[in-house]
Amino acid sequence: MLRDLHNHTHASDGSLSPIELIELAIERGVDELAITDHDSVAGVLALRKQADDFAINLVEGVEISAGWGKHTLHILGLNIDPEHAGLSSFLKLQQQKRHTRALEMAHKMQKAGVEQAVADVEVMLQEQNMVCRTHLAQYLLDNGVVNNFGNAFKKYLAKGGKAFVKDEWFELEDAIAIIKQSGGVPVLAHPTRYKMGSNQLHELIQSFQKMGGEGIEVCYPNIHPGKKNLLANWAQKYNLLGSQGSDFHSPDKPWALLGKFPPMPADVTPVWTAWQ
Repeated sequence: MLRDLHNHTHASDGSLSPIELIELAIERGVDELAITDHDSVAGVLALRKQADDFAINLVEGVEISAGWGKHTLHILGLNIDPEHAGLSSFLKLQQQKRHTRALEMAHKMQKAGVEQAVADVEVMLQEQNMVCRTHLAQYLLDNGVVNNFGNAFKKYLAKGGKAFVKDEWFELEDAIAIIKQSGGVPVLAHPTRYKMGSNQLHELIQSFQKMGGEGIEVCYPNIHPGKKNLLANWAQKYNLLGSQGSDFHSPDKPWALLGKFPPMPADVTPVWTAWQ
């Protein structure tokens, strides 16, 4: 049974609608699909209004940005109640933070010579559920400001870039708590992508578990086999469930294909045992 428990729709920074994502997942042979948009449950709520009986098992989720020291982390909430009042309020505040950051970045882009950036981003904020850095990167690329997607981050949006704005997210402990209050399983997404050494990453895993975290993503695209084994060992040591997912955003991004990631190690307890 193929389970992909980390995916995005156009409710955040994915390119597909929830229905299109489901259709692609079925085409790719995925049996269980989690929709985990950044700080939004709009996609899963839209599916609740559909009368269709989908030929796939859906896991309702979210991916919350959270602060831990100087780092921004991504915490998956799997099998949440997307209509939970506390979660709804929390995500509304998160989206306001994203709105403010996008405008601040637009002002910095315009100051750096990107004409009409403020007006254009204001229109984006009116037309879209959410404006993420991915959208701003695409804007810079479409307007010929940069020649590729990576340079949009390197030159403008990432730390040290001309339009960088520091994140002001809620703390890790808050994100874990609200996911659990909404009935979900808090999972640390793609742990090896946070540019930490092994010692600091180990400290993060321990802190995450002590704060009430219940799972870590062990299998995702392009993870080094040695690092996957390290995460599997820590999952066992700290009694954490193991999760897996493609972190899919768009069919045109070959480094994150829907349903494509290494297999779960046999000695790790899978996260889906929490809702089966």
